[in-house]
Order: sequence, then structure tokens, then C-alpha cells
Amino acid sequence: MLISQNHQFQSGTFVNPLLGRSSAGQFDSGSNQVDTADLLQLIGALAAQTDTQQGWLLVIAPPQPLTKSILGQLNINSNRILVIQQRQISHFDNLMRDALTCSTCCAVVSFLAAKHPQLEDYQYLSAKYGTALVNVNTNNQHTVTTTH
Repeated sequence: MLISQNHQFQSGTFVNPLLGRSSAGQFDSGSNQVDTADLLQLIGALAAQTDTQQGWLLVIAPPQPLTKSILGQLNINSNRILVIQQRQISHFDNLMRDALTCSTCCAVVSFLAAKHPQLEDYQYLSAKYGTALVNVNTNNQHTVTTTH
């Protein structure tokens, strides 16, 4: 059974100086204003939840620069986190489909618009293959797709 949940991030004015300001790009939908503190909190929580599972926690094209050294400085265990920056992606759709259908990822974090044309396909693949998908959109909401 496909479970899709919407969660509203708590709004805040804290901006982590380690990350600097957010940057818009090819896969962002307009002005992506994902709150830095909330994003780091989400990544930290996902890292803790998936720590005992096999596979990578894959973060695809985060709107802010996100490095292992930043995660480490914030006490987030980054040993099993793989961050693919937007500039490293040539075929986004292929990357998403491969990440959701292979056994090397336990969870995928993406930053697509809530009405992205492929999001339903990605959610279906997440449920079918058992890879958690967390999509953070421009309204600082995230949708978690899992199987039960």
C-alpha cells in the first residue's frame, strides 16, 4: 500500500552560516526557498532513521550547497549519505529512476515541485521497490512515500 504524507516544516528565520544562501537552478521550480535549518534537520533525522538499513541516503540536487564536511560539523553522521549536486547531473529522470529501483539506496531526497509531471511516477517506483522517497517542495513541505 502506498502511503503519501504531507508535512509542513516549521518556519524559522535561522540561517546556518556554513551553508550560505540558497541557489536556484535547473531542477528548482521557481524560487525554491527551502529553509536551511529545516533541511538540515530533515537530513539529520533521515540519516538517523536509515543508519541501520543497507544502502545510501541519496540527496539529489539540494537547493543549498550541502557537503559532508558541513554535515559533520553539525554532528550529522554522513558516512552513508551521498549528495549529488545539480551540476553533476546530466539526466535527472534517469538518475531518479535508477536510485529508486536499485538496491543501493535506502532513501532518496529530492526537491521537485509538488506538481512536477514525473513525481507520481517516482512515488510509484518508491512504493514498488521499497526505497523511501522524500520530496521537499518550494512551500517548505515534504512528501514521504513508503510502503507498508
